[in-house]
Amino acid sequence: MENEENQIMKKKIMLLALALVMLVTPLFAIGGTSEDNSVGVGVNFGNNTGVALRFGFGDFDVLANVGLSTFSLNSSGFGFGGDAAFNWNLYTIDGGRGLEFPLTIGAGLSTSVHFGDPTTFNLAVLFPFGIEYDFAQISDVPITVYFRLAPGFSLITANDLNVKFELGAYLGAIWTF
Repeated sequence: MENEENQIMKKKIMLLALALVMLVTPLFAIGGTSEDNSVGVGVNFGNNTGVALRFGFGDFDVLANVGLSTFSLNSSGFGFGGDAAFNWNLYTIDGGRGLEFPLTIGAGLSTSVHFGDPTTFNLAVLFPFGIEYDFAQISDVPITVYFRLAPGFSLITANDLNVKFELGAYLGAIWTF
């Protein structure tokens, strides 16, 4: 019985490692082709409440969040999570007086580990869409605020292969370098 439990734990660790590789690999694979080379760090509330990261690559950005996995339709309690998504500007709303509000769409992955008895692992594919505002339009402060909803589907929920609807939400601010 104990050997079977060890095998299950090894599979969980391998799934977590695979998910982390899937999240990080695109960042390094396309890092050399960046046109604007911007990097941003900030705070994210919602899914993965914690640190928000943004990597600019000209035509698109890669957005990532790492922190407490606090809001997710299919999660159970608090845990540690991370997500990363490619993000494109779909349309820009002209707010007048030189103010612009980009509408964005994207595609990415979200993972989380919820600690408890038992410890559970989740993996989801998300398609975030949202709106942004860059304060650099009116001042010298390079802060972008954003709101995103991220519908999608979970692939693994509480360690079980289980495909069902998933929804995430994000509100945050990023300081761009």
